[in-house]
Amino acid sequence: MTKSRWGATALLAATFVLGALAGGAASMLADRSFHGHRRFPFTPRSYAERLAAELRLTPVQTDSVAAVLEKHQPAMDSIWAQVRAQFDSEREAVHREISVLLTPEQQRAYTAYLARRDSLFRPHPQTHGKR
Repeated sequence: MTKSRWGATALLAATFVLGALAGGAASMLADRSFHGHRRFPFTPRSYAERLAAELRLTPVQTDSVAAVLEKHQPAMDSIWAQVRAQFDSEREAVHREISVLLTPEQQRAYTAYLARRDSLFRPHPQTHGKR
């Protein structure tokens, strides 16, 4: 393989990997429904209880953490509602740009991968936020 062909192949692979990682990471970080994965719906109380287990919080600390989360939740929901459409649009642009780099077979696999990933992060009916 020529040097330029290796470079193009490496660039293609790096673009795919970085795009997939960036898209997935951004989705998880930006969408608090990630914290409410199907088995663990996000609520201020459930998150406080997970912190309690992780950090060995006292019951009073757990209640205080839950109160802080509940106090800030409306503002966080409002901010997310304002940027959600823009975020989704950008994520779709990333998906389209990655897709054109792929063979038809890879495109089908990528579409299936995205569908599987998205199904994991849809809010549970009990979650606080809505998509």
